[in-house]
Amino acid sequence: MRSNKNIVYYVLITFLLVGLGSCNKNNDPNPDQVAFNAADLVNGGRMYDKFWASETTFTTPSDPSVSLTDISSYGDFYRCKACHAWEQKGTMESYIDRGPTTTRPNVSSFDLRASIASSTIRQLFDAVKHDGGAAVDVARTADGTNTSLGGDNMPDYGKILTDEQIWDLVKFLKNGTFDTSLLYDIQTTGTYPTGSRTFSNVGKDGNAVAGKAFYDTNCASCHGNNGRDDDQGAVLQINLNIGKSMGQFARDKPYELQHKARFGNLGSTPAMLGTGDVSITDIKNMMKALSDPTAYPSL
Repeated sequence: MRSNKNIVYYVLITFLLVGLGSCNKNNDPNPDQVAFNAADLVNGGRMYDKFWASETTFTTPSDPSVSLTDISSYGDFYRCKACHAWEQKGTMESYIDRGPTTTRPNVSSFDLRASIASSTIRQLFDAVKHDGGAAVDVARTADGTNTSLGGDNMPDYGKILTDEQIWDLVKFLKNGTFDTSLLYDIQTTGTYPTGSRTFSNVGKDGNAVAGKAFYDTNCASCHGNNGRDDDQGAVLQINLNIGKSMGQFARDKPYELQHKARFGNLGSTPAMLGTGDVSITDIKNMMKALSDPTAYPSL
């Protein structure tokens, strides 16, 4: 039989445990973390490329005063990748030679890749949403070579995208971007916008056998077993449309391939939706296989 002292002790402990459980129930989880956890990384990766493409969840600007036509008519002024490059390193690497034209802006010199690593998810969300940023204005985006028009200013995505879509972008940036220094080596000379770059060691320490298996499963049905030809040896039209075989594309534009292999070539016919949230090892292995010009020749 329990003593009175033990009974009192038992009652007190039970009371404390119930009370703590009640307190925990009332303490809501961090809403930012909840939104981030629920976000769609793949949709975010596609939106980074072209948020108004049919393959994303975007349908119409969140602010009804914003015209989608004004955005799509001057698309590169609103695409994340147009300013920050496929690997988020802007003018420092792959886009060192991508100067402005009448239809695209200057590339950003901001190292987004480094910022992703050091920023919280809330900081990234606020940076994308950018309330009070540049308005959607055709006059502002009419000529990327005329900086007085302000085409280099980051748009006010808070008037274009929903919070859920912005969280998708944040999840892609935080959890879906690859450190491309693990995929290939890049050598740059000169400075933006007249610099140049070359690539080597594509696929780095990847496994070419595993990479061929990955390519055969996910890519060969459209691009051919050797990334160029059909079974009769004729160059496939889809590769002619790209202007490069898959081997060439990997060797010349590995920075772009690493994104499109995962999230798709938006608007393509036949549709290429990518392989989703695959690992960096999968992409590295595929690049290693494609880096062989004998197995995967140029056009």
